[in-house]
Amino acid sequence: MIAISATDKKLTASMDIRFGRSPYFLLTDGVVTRFISNPFCQDDDDVAPRVVELLSKQEVSKIVTGEIGPKAKASLDKNRIQVIMLTEDKISLQHVLKKMNMSK
Repeated sequence: MIAISATDKKLTASMDIRFGRSPYFLLTDGVVTRFISNPFCQDDDDVAPRVVELLSKQEVSKIVTGEIGPKAKASLDKNRIQVIMLTEDKISLQHVLKKMNMSK
């Protein structure tokens, strides 16, 4: 399962460059695509480990995002979740899926 940090719950939305503060994640395995909300995006501190746990429970093996901090990196490594960082600003989720050869 791949997760992409998202600004909204639609494929035309942009990828959110902020991993832990992203309000949504698009989850896909190449067949089924769905969105989940990030209940921790408004919390004050130690967001990253809780977000990683949320994604781990969804059986995510890869995360596509723009930026991650050291706590997030350590937690992702611990949970064996690969990080794919994209530096493009305002890239749509559809475009990310196309880049990953996950679009239909």
